[in-house]
Amino acid sequence: MTESYELPVLFTDDECKAYAAWGMKKEKVLMPFALITILIYMVATVLVVMKVWGVRESDHLLFQMLLWGDWIPELTGALAVFMTILLLGPLNFILDKLWKKPAEPMWLCVVPEGGTVKVTAVRGLEGNPRMPAEIYLLTELETFLNPADNTICYQKKWYRIGENTIENIYPPEKQHPWMDHPENKASGIIDVQRLMEILKGYEASLKAARKECEWMEKHGG
Repeated sequence: MTESYELPVLFTDDECKAYAAWGMKKEKVLMPFALITILIYMVATVLVVMKVWGVRESDHLLFQMLLWGDWIPELTGALAVFMTILLLGPLNFILDKLWKKPAEPMWLCVVPEGGTVKVTAVRGLEGNPRMPAEIYLLTELETFLNPADNTICYQKKWYRIGENTIENIYPPEKQHPWMDHPENKASGIIDVQRLMEILKGYEASLKAARKECEWMEKHGG
């Protein structure tokens, strides 16, 4: 099985500004609906508690059973999630179509193949076509990997590797957990130094395999 390493490219300053402007514009529209969802959650919680408390006078045993476990917060929490999806999901989809979402981050895909390394690029995570591949020698990693500034060369341009998070997209006063941001792969490598070490290990394993083959041929194994 061929190993493949996908590394996210950091947005440029202009890309960050475009994405932040789009995200903040969406926030202004979605925030009132989010507040409505919170209000519904609070009202639902109060109604459930009042209903359970009303049972206390008529059926004490049932009241004790209702208090057993964590079903009240679980029920109201499930209701909040349902209302969030019902209210915010369609609106979020409509806004993405109405206000064209900025381009997804670029990902550089590094694949060692024999004595070479193939580097391709793709926008977004899934479904998009990959850009033309560039081939580098496995013995010359420094020609396209620069651990010092965490960059990778592709099509004669150096790209800085890193995750595009809320913290590095939005201005400090807008760095809220709910702000829209690109999806990041939890298993993605974002350290060029680590990638270089992996590729050097791959090169060493190839050399060892070649030496073993040569020894077998020499000794008639």
